[in-house]
Amino acid sequence: MSDKCFQLSISTYCQAKCRSCLRTNSETGEPEDWLTPTHMSVEAVQNLVSGDYFKKNKMGYLLLCGELGDPMMHPNIDKILDITLAVVPRVELSTNGGLRQPEWYAKTAQKYGSRIHIKWAIDGTDHETNWKYREGVDYHRAMDNMKAWIENGGRGDWHYLIFEWNWKQVKTAKQIAKDIGIEILFKINNRPFGLIDPLHKHKVMKELANG
Repeated sequence: MSDKCFQLSISTYCQAKCRSCLRTNSETGEPEDWLTPTHMSVEAVQNLVSGDYFKKNKMGYLLLCGELGDPMMHPNIDKILDITLAVVPRVELSTNGGLRQPEWYAKTAQKYGSRIHIKWAIDGTDHETNWKYREGVDYHRAMDNMKAWIENGGRGDWHYLIFEWNWKQVKTAKQIAKDIGIEILFKINNRPFGLIDPLHKHKVMKELANG
């Protein structure tokens, strides 16, 4: 299977106020003035994937990225998944997890199985800790959605950003991931907001190295 990927941002809407995100004003938590919240039309997606570029370049997968918005905010995400998966073998998408209901994830996982891979951006083992960066995200909803996805055959992994306030929860997060049956991937936040203390970084890197 080809590893060639096409990245597509289908929405600039997001319910989160992540202070290091490009779309967010770090002081107010609101979208930056230059950002125009919009959803890509279903027709535009259809025209894109049925066009010459996709015909000439065999794609291994399509990445629905959440750089300036969360793809799960798109009101027609179901149609977009149907359209794109009729053309590409696999779709990967990134989400904070707090959008939609567990029933939606269960149904979609049962329908497409391994053809959709979700990257779950959840940065803590409780609501208060996750909220310190992913303000606006219902942690419990995100965890319930992730569990429903995995329990119904969906593929994905848990992406955990390590900040000064959540590094002590790494061990607990690994156990939660094990219990759910999902791989957890850790990354040290390197942006100024929530930057981890060097001593704590050394400790958590040691924890990660020990498996």
